[in-house]
Amino acid sequence: MESDRLLFWEIQQRQKRQAYLILFFLFLFYFFSLGLLTAGLFLAAGFFIPAFNFWQTPFFGKYLIFVFLISLILTAINFFQARKAGATFILNRLQAYLPQKDDRYHLTFRNGLEEIGLASGLGEIKGYIIPSLNVNSLSLVDRDNRPAIAVTEGLLAEASRDELQAVIAHEVAHILRGDTYLLTLICSLASFFEQLLSSLEREKEGLSFDSLTKKSEREVVHPFLYLAGLISYALMTFFITLVSQKRELLADSTAVELSRDPMALARIIYKAQLANSYLGDFSLYTPLFLVPPDSREIKENFWSRLFNSHPPAITRLKLLTSMANRSLNELKEQIREQEERRERARIEARSREERLINSQEDGLNQFLTSSFEVSKTEENKIWLMRTAPGQWAGPYSLSSLLALPGFSPGSRVKNLWENREGKAREFEAIRAALYRLYCHEPIEPQRQNRCPRCFLELAESFYEGLRVKTCSQCQGKLVPLFAMEKILARREVGFSERLKAKAENLRKNLDDPAWRRKEMARKPATSCPQCGLGMAVKPYSYVLYLPVYKCFHCQVIWFEADELEILQYLIENRSTPSFKS
Repeated sequence: MESDRLLFWEIQQRQKRQAYLILFFLFLFYFFSLGLLTAGLFLAAGFFIPAFNFWQTPFFGKYLIFVFLISLILTAINFFQARKAGATFILNRLQAYLPQKDDRYHLTFRNGLEEIGLASGLGEIKGYIIPSLNVNSLSLVDRDNRPAIAVTEGLLAEASRDELQAVIAHEVAHILRGDTYLLTLICSLASFFEQLLSSLEREKEGLSFDSLTKKSEREVVHPFLYLAGLISYALMTFFITLVSQKRELLADSTAVELSRDPMALARIIYKAQLANSYLGDFSLYTPLFLVPPDSREIKENFWSRLFNSHPPAITRLKLLTSMANRSLNELKEQIREQEERRERARIEARSREERLINSQEDGLNQFLTSSFEVSKTEENKIWLMRTAPGQWAGPYSLSSLLALPGFSPGSRVKNLWENREGKAREFEAIRAALYRLYCHEPIEPQRQNRCPRCFLELAESFYEGLRVKTCSQCQGKLVPLFAMEKILARREVGFSERLKAKAENLRKNLDDPAWRRKEMARKPATSCPQCGLGMAVKPYSYVLYLPVYKCFHCQVIWFEADELEILQYLIENRSTPSFKS
């Protein structure tokens, strides 16, 4: 126990020495940068003012004192701001969030943090999730010296349990060795100018109420954005030359001591390097990540060692495989076998037609329900709305009327049942519906949590480890918008041959504008099962033009039978890398 306390004390002392060293180098960076810039301006002024001599002793001495004081002030502001809010700013830039309790993959991550935290003696480690399909991870230390580890959704989807533990052990190794403290400080210092500019832009937009004024202000800020990026990049390049690539190799070795599985760490590093670890324009934070987020190949030479924070992936893989007395070919063979086992273990999703063939009774119920739905939908379409040219548009149901883009309480509407015309706010039914929406209640409580097609109550179920609502009759699914990236990253669900054929047939039509218009028009109006508003028929994205129902009020998507599975299949077969080679 005494040795543990001594080790922790030594780490704290080393972190302080590293912080002072970084502070000194930061001061030197500002002193020489500011000195060279201002000296150039004064020397240029000497060409136009013959009487001015930059090298005169009184002026030059005052000039050095001025540069020294300004550099000292900039260093102090930059350093204390980085320590205060640097880690939070980095997490916000990455859009990281806390693990969700009802997500099985997030629960596995939290359990892994607890296990490795106890094994390493760190105790509680805060976890974060980065909403990205790519494979990567990082560790941070906040201003209270509390450690945190963030992983991408892609890593959670791709890694097995032992690989996830190896990644956590790798990040914990950085924390134990003091690397995370140093790198968090370096990245926070380098992103200081981006953070300052971001706060200035938010302040300007908040103070301006005129859209034209906002536009002109943003146009003025753009040159400063480039300047901030240039200074941040120069700072990061300067600091990277001070960071040794050996810290990654040492962290890999320490991770093996914690997880006892070098091949697991080798597999996930290989997958991350092969499967595009790109996370966007976050090159400033490269030293923090498991593998470089720009996915470029790093060579083994002097300039690479000087200007790259990570060693080549092949160097790390050779070290890890040698610990297990294995070769790189054996590593690739392990990954290939793992992928084959994973494919065999996937739950096969069947198409709607296959389900109907297996149960003729279900097919009859589907027909009856569909007929009932059409009659009920037609029955409720009793509202007309006057358009700008003075014509009546409709008829609409109440939920569809409220969801129209041009609708407002002052819109001119007509009730066909009552044969009454007036402003929308003059109708009690509309006022009551608007009030319920204001109170975050459904427009029609009797239809809340019911399938918009079958009107059966939606049941909670798990799909790709996430909680979704499913209709047991038509197999439609209500999915939160924020959950879509997770679902598309994971591969628990497989696809039957008929479902694959259906998806491939759809893929051929996705690029046909005529088919798109026809498919959008084919979908009948329907209401959101949560709020009751009419859902908009929109393409899932403008890359994959699959029409789906979206409720922008509740931020949910309603997928009819097979649509979610088809979407998964199309994305998987377009972007998923192969580990079998």
